[in-house]
Amino acid sequence: MRCFTILLCGWCSMADYEMQVIDVDYVNINEKPVLRIFGKTAAGESACAFYDGFVPYFYLDDEKALKTLENEPLVKEVKEVERMLPSDRDGKRRMWKVILSNPAKTPEVRDRLLTSGFLPYEADILFRYRFMNDLGINGMGWVKVEGSETATNTVNAKLKVKASKMHVLKRDDDAPLRTLAFDIECVSDRSDAVPEARRDPVVMISLVFSEPFRGKSDVVLASKHGAGLEGFDSEKKMLQAFIEIVNGFDPDIITGYNINSFDLPYIIERMQQNNVRAGFGRCTQKSVASRNVGIRHRSSIAGRVMLDCYEIVRKDFSLQRYGLDFVAERLLGRKKHDVKKSEIQKLWKSGPDGVRKLTEYCRNDSLLVMELLDRLKLADKYVALSKVSGTLLQDTLESGETARIENYLLREFNREGYVFPCKPGSAEVARREQRKEAELVGGWVFEPAKELHSDVAVFDFKSMYPSIIITYNICPTTILKDRHADGELTTMNGARFMPPSLKKGIIPRILEHMTSERQAVKRRQKKETERERIRQLEAKQWALKIMANAFYGHMGYSRARVYDLDIANAITSTGRETIKNTAKRIESEFGLRVIYGDTDSVFVKMDTDDLEKIAESGGRIADKISEDLPGVMELEFEKVFRRFLPLTKKRYAAWRFDRNEDGTWKDKIETKGIETVRRDWCPLVSETVQAVLETLLKADDVRGALKYFKAVVGQLVAGQIELQKLVVTKTMTKSAGAYDGKQPHIQLVKKMQQRSPGEAPGIGDRISYVIVKGRDLLSNRTEDPEYVRERGLQTDPQYYIENQLLPPIERIFRGLNISKSELLGNGKQMGLFDIVRAARAEATPNQPEAAERIPFSEVNGLVCEKCGLFYDTLPLIGACKCGGGFLFSSPKGAAKSATLQIS
Repeated sequence: MRCFTILLCGWCSMADYEMQVIDVDYVNINEKPVLRIFGKTAAGESACAFYDGFVPYFYLDDEKALKTLENEPLVKEVKEVERMLPSDRDGKRRMWKVILSNPAKTPEVRDRLLTSGFLPYEADILFRYRFMNDLGINGMGWVKVEGSETATNTVNAKLKVKASKMHVLKRDDDAPLRTLAFDIECVSDRSDAVPEARRDPVVMISLVFSEPFRGKSDVVLASKHGAGLEGFDSEKKMLQAFIEIVNGFDPDIITGYNINSFDLPYIIERMQQNNVRAGFGRCTQKSVASRNVGIRHRSSIAGRVMLDCYEIVRKDFSLQRYGLDFVAERLLGRKKHDVKKSEIQKLWKSGPDGVRKLTEYCRNDSLLVMELLDRLKLADKYVALSKVSGTLLQDTLESGETARIENYLLREFNREGYVFPCKPGSAEVARREQRKEAELVGGWVFEPAKELHSDVAVFDFKSMYPSIIITYNICPTTILKDRHADGELTTMNGARFMPPSLKKGIIPRILEHMTSERQAVKRRQKKETERERIRQLEAKQWALKIMANAFYGHMGYSRARVYDLDIANAITSTGRETIKNTAKRIESEFGLRVIYGDTDSVFVKMDTDDLEKIAESGGRIADKISEDLPGVMELEFEKVFRRFLPLTKKRYAAWRFDRNEDGTWKDKIETKGIETVRRDWCPLVSETVQAVLETLLKADDVRGALKYFKAVVGQLVAGQIELQKLVVTKTMTKSAGAYDGKQPHIQLVKKMQQRSPGEAPGIGDRISYVIVKGRDLLSNRTEDPEYVRERGLQTDPQYYIENQLLPPIERIFRGLNISKSELLGNGKQMGLFDIVRAARAEATPNQPEAAERIPFSEVNGLVCEKCGLFYDTLPLIGACKCGGGFLFSSPKGAAKSATLQIS
């Protein structure tokens, strides 16, 4: 066990220091926990406050449990207190606060109690959050520290304070945070092998700084010398230099692309293999640790935040692919340097030019990540969410809404004298899930009429579920299960709650605060002129909205501490009945037709095509309905769908119009539950889906949309589609031999290895391929686009029609009651073979279907006269699988016979 020493300066006097909280952890010094609050001052100095005035504790409600704790050395003190459980209705009960000496040993004491049949309360709260919640400290919030500066070598910070008191400050600004982006390159001596951290070295590391460091904006380190980099004689010396630079620059945020899953665990393992301590956190005596959390890697670095841009981009942006090359091109308009993963080893082992190319490639990756973070402000929303929820920024980035909601609830319930139970065990979770499956009531969704609707007004209940919670005072502290109260409020499922006049629920009060705070932030945002401040306020109002909308689902979450199915059903059933009643009123009182309803929205067919009149009528309807709604519930006119195409429940496409503040209208295509982009689609599919939707929605032209689709199919059959639009791209994540089964992109890699072993793609490379004609299995008909161009090979229209185009297009036209077999059949029932044949006829309407004869030397195969399927050789059965006969095929067309010329 390491000893941590804090030396107090005799000449230092007490003073106040203000800092924004970035991270909190603790160490044990002389058997006493010392909390370390890492932060940043307004002047941009890194800071760490040491606070030893807090100890761990939990609660018991059974006096008999105290006997289990007799002679327990970890228990410092037991105090009798008065507290409540959320279900208590008769005031406070006697409880015992068990105070411990060592936070790390709390689980041991808790488990002994559980084994003895006693239930402790709040015995699973992380010590740092126990401290933060009791003192009211939020992640990324500001604190004033009373204390004196101290000299210690245990942390890497400019300002180090031995704190005697801490106070929360009401500040909404941000300290200037310092960011470092990095990327590593590693090589394996084994050909076609994924580099393994235990044996294969890191050869290059690029670092990019958010502000100049030692006169540079970036640096590339390498384990060999060369131009444009800082070279070292060994990997070990390079890794030591990396640590020295990180600590010298002292970043608050370390970022990269996919660093959580690759770069960080890899470089930490290489440091272990080289006997280099991974000391690039702000704790000088604590190594950086990497761990697996489910299927993900997580690394904890004391005092710093690990922000993986890859994970944020995946959460915040809907893209076809998420490789850095694709993301940079789509979001920044920038391209990565063109180096394949399989080329890295060759470049590293080549001469100066190769190393120089690899250096720029590595540097560019870090530059792109820094630009993504800076230009797109990827961290803003998470900083705001951390401030609102109270969770530390690292936990906000990594954890889900459950952790944020529970942290917020714990603080608010504790303030009112309530204590929480520990999280439920697996048996209790299973019991809850079983009951939910049988009894949980979901939101109401109205079955849509399948047709293309015009001039639809969309009404939305303003924050429906939060409004229901506030209106009916819904809370674990107010539900009445076995008693009655004067003025009790009854929800649609019969659940009863105390009125606010008798007892205001904690959750309704939280939601009232968040709602009013969000409205205030939006008002300030409108008045603000400074761009940076507008951006911060936008992030804050988003965070308040996200938090407020998450509370209702939390009470129906089987692993929640405040789980209550009766409460969850009270909320959703009230929402269902409110939507149903609203739809009935609109139809009966206003004579309009409700064509769809979805959880908190109603879609109404209006009797005019004038946008202004629709908005005027919509506002009037919303006001009238809202007058009769209870409490704070309110119906709003939200938008107009000039055209609306429902496919199924929760799946639709629409041409949406919204009114700007200046009274003008802006439009866009809106889709819900419909994929317009998918990673396994070729570009032609996305292009066609978008064009079909635009034609249907903007032109109101079903026939035109059908004609467009038929034209695309015809061009496919005629070989007139640009090859690049037919390319599908997938990543090779392991060696070709390690894949099970025959995957298309891997079969192509095997072909390329045979043709040119030195130029074949390797692990980590993206493999682009098309499907060509032939009788072989589909996976064996993948080809490199360049190879296809060079040899004039023909792509397989049947594959692209059946496997790529038809599935998404069919789903769209199904919403118009046009079936797959009718898409190209002019109303007749047709199979795929008929569709291909019809498309071939449409593509070449003026050409005869088959010539009488062609030269035998030009024959390249056989084509079915009935379905158009291509064959390299005559099948054994002598006919196509559709039963059709054959024509001879040639580049010039098909013929009934071939002439053999003998000279």
